[in-house]
Amino acid sequence: MKVNKSSVSHWMLLLGFFLQGLLGLARRKLRRDTPKQTIVFYGHKLNGNLLALYDYLQGNHALGLRPVFLTMDATYHRELQATGVSSEWAPSTACSKLLADAVAVVTSHGLHSLGPLCGTYQALGLRFFDVWHGIPYKGFDADDFHLQHKYDEIWVASELNRELYVQKFGFTPEQVVATGYARTDRLVRPGQDSLECRASLGLPVEGKLILFAPTWKQDSSGRSLFPFGCDEHEFIGAMAAVAAMHGGGIVLRTHLNSEGVDVAGYPNVHALPASRYPDAEAALLACDALVCDWSSIAFDFLLLDRPAIFLDVEPPFRKGFSLGPEYRYGAVVDSLETMTAALDQVLAHPDTYWQANAARHHGIKQTVYGGLADGKASERCVKRLTRFLAANQGGGQSGS
Repeated sequence: MKVNKSSVSHWMLLLGFFLQGLLGLARRKLRRDTPKQTIVFYGHKLNGNLLALYDYLQGNHALGLRPVFLTMDATYHRELQATGVSSEWAPSTACSKLLADAVAVVTSHGLHSLGPLCGTYQALGLRFFDVWHGIPYKGFDADDFHLQHKYDEIWVASELNRELYVQKFGFTPEQVVATGYARTDRLVRPGQDSLECRASLGLPVEGKLILFAPTWKQDSSGRSLFPFGCDEHEFIGAMAAVAAMHGGGIVLRTHLNSEGVDVAGYPNVHALPASRYPDAEAALLACDALVCDWSSIAFDFLLLDRPAIFLDVEPPFRKGFSLGPEYRYGAVVDSLETMTAALDQVLAHPDTYWQANAARHHGIKQTVYGGLADGKASERCVKRLTRFLAANQGGGQSGS
């Protein structure tokens, strides 16, 4: 759930979650039996790395680990339960029991109301792991990870990612483990093909689809989703017109923090906002090419070995870059005209695109992921989890 700090109801949910966190501490202190082998997953949605790890545990019952997703969103909680997902609502008493019983919490962003209680829970044997939610262009520093610095371990996509966490983000070398990102398993060994993903998302099964995934305004208030001084109708209209010439369409995927865009006037433009379609991997698998600016989704799309066009616009990052402009691996365009020309080339002559970009594309993929985008990242994360828990029973500190 994305918290709206101007909403009174959201503050009440945060308070309810915090009170359940306090009650969970009390129940944990009073218990006499050993904690159950429950792994709590917490994030905005059960998607990405969290979903991949949840599914892996569900498919490997012999490990004896029970995954549960915790959310502050009551409606989303009910939706998950209706689909058979084990879920609990954070402001309910079931949350305190869950936290009293659990052996580990895995997050992809933070803890909200549990943040102030993290250290006390650790002292009582609960372990905390983070998988974050993207390989960033956006610049961060140690202040951005104040909570995660308290965690037992951080699992990252590669050795390059690990270096960022240690050298720029203020983590100790012992805290950060290069496991690979669990969500990439589906991209390199997809269980669904493109047509199945299109059908599941209500997209046309024929024709090329171009994914347009702009980043949100970030640290630049008033920033438009649409580049080069274009309004939404001018930019979307231009993309849609090129796609239509080739019998294709556009998939518009706005960030969770962005407002929706009205695409009703464009029959070949399909809106899949992250707020309503959290399964980013399905959207990536469904599309044949990507247009983006500084969105971290570019690094996920990189693994599909499909064309990408990067909009050369001012980055909205107050702290500069983590991975800089040199990590743009496809065509870089600086105007509406060059964007539509590049899009036309990708659709009409993909071989020409690859002649110009293949070496850089594959070089950046190797640099960013090393050998850890191999379809086995979920397995490595869970092995890391089980080894850590076995070595730290009884509330000990981090092991190797």
